[in-house]
Amino acid sequence: MNDLTRRELLVGASAIATTSLWPGTARAKPLRDGEILPDPDFSLLREKDPYLIGVRPYRPAGVRLELVPEPLNGKRVIHNYGHGGAGVTLSWGCASVVTDLARELVVAGAALPSVAVLGTGIIGLTTASELRRRWPDMPITVYAKSLDLTTTVSWVAGGQFEPSGMHRLYTTPDQKTVLAGYLRRSRDRIVDLQNSGNRHAYGVAVRKNYTLDRKVPALDVATPRDVVAAPLRGSLPFRRLNAPGREYQTWLMTPAILMPKLVSELQSSGVRFEERNFASTADVAQLAASVIVNCTGYGSKQLFGDTTLVAQRGHNIVLKKTDEKQHYFFSGGCANWVIAYAFCRQDDIVIGGTIQKDMDSPAHTPDDEAVFARLLANGRELFAGNTQACVAAIDARAGSVESE
Repeated sequence: MNDLTRRELLVGASAIATTSLWPGTARAKPLRDGEILPDPDFSLLREKDPYLIGVRPYRPAGVRLELVPEPLNGKRVIHNYGHGGAGVTLSWGCASVVTDLARELVVAGAALPSVAVLGTGIIGLTTASELRRRWPDMPITVYAKSLDLTTTVSWVAGGQFEPSGMHRLYTTPDQKTVLAGYLRRSRDRIVDLQNSGNRHAYGVAVRKNYTLDRKVPALDVATPRDVVAAPLRGSLPFRRLNAPGREYQTWLMTPAILMPKLVSELQSSGVRFEERNFASTADVAQLAASVIVNCTGYGSKQLFGDTTLVAQRGHNIVLKKTDEKQHYFFSGGCANWVIAYAFCRQDDIVIGGTIQKDMDSPAHTPDDEAVFARLLANGRELFAGNTQACVAAIDARAGSVESE
C-alpha cells in the first residue's frame, strides 16, 4: 500500500511538472510563432464611465426557455430569461428557440398573432430580431421600463462568446445536449453576421482567446468542438505573461455596437418600442398582444414570481486601447483561480471581474472603490507574469464567488 502511494505521488508530481505555471519550468513552444502582443495600459481609463456595475440574472436551474401551457388572461406566454453571465453568448441561440415556440401559435391561414417582447437587453432585442426575420409582417412591440439601452445589464457586458458559469448548470447528457443546441444556434447566427459584409456595424469580430494552460470547463466541456475548436497550446504571447497557455478562437459581440444596431433595424422594419413599467403579472396580462415573450432577466423575480433567481452583481473597468494589435481576449482567471480577464474590443478594453451573490443593486457605493482598485491591481499582476498573485475579495458580506 505504501509503495502504491509512493508511485501515485511520483506520477502526480510528474504531471504537475509538465504543466506547471511556476517560473523555472521548461518553456513551451510560443503561440503565434513568437509574436508579442501589447499589454493593456492599466493607467489609462476610458474618459467616460470607466467603472461599470451590472446585475446578472442567475438561475440555478439554467435558462427558462418555454411556452407556458396555461394562458394568461387568454394570452400565451413564452419565457426566455435566466442566462446568468452568458446572455451575449446564448442570446441568438435562445432567440431562435423562441421562434420555434412561437411557430406553434401561428395558425395556418389565420392572421399572425401580435407579440409583445418584454425587455430591451440583449435577450429581448435578439428575440425581437429573430421574430421579425421569421415573420416580416408580424405585429411586434418591445416594452421596457426605460428605452435607454445604457440602463440594461447587457450594456455593461464584456461581449465575449463563452458560456461562462452556465456550464455548471448543464451537467447531465440531456442537459449538455440542450446547452450545445443553444450554442450551435448562436454560432450560426453570429457567423451569418460575420459573413454579411456588415459585421463592423454589428460589433462582431473573431477573437483569439488566451488562458493559462489548464482545462477551461466552459470551453473544453460545455462547448462543442464544432462551435469552438480545440485550443492550441504553447507559451502565451505577452512580454511577461508568457507562462504555458492555450489559444482558442471565439467571437466578440460588443453590446454598445450591436444593441443600437438591432434597435435601428427593428424600428425600420415596423417594430414599435414603448416605455412601460410593469409591477406585476396582472399588469402584463392587460397587454393587448396575444403572445407575450418575457425577456426581463432578473426582473422576472418580481414580475413573474420566479423566486429561484439569484442576483449576481459584477464589476468591470474600461480602459483605453493603445495599440491596434490589442485584439485578443484573456480569460480563465489567474493561476490561483481568482477571476481576472481582459477583453479587447473595437475601441476599448474591458477588465474584470467579480461575482457578488445576492446583491441586486447596480448603484456604485463607497465599498466599490476598493473592488475596482483590486481588479486593476490583479490585472497588473497578471500581465506582469505574477499569475499566482491575484487577490480575491475579502468582504464576506459581498457573498463573492472568486473562482472561474
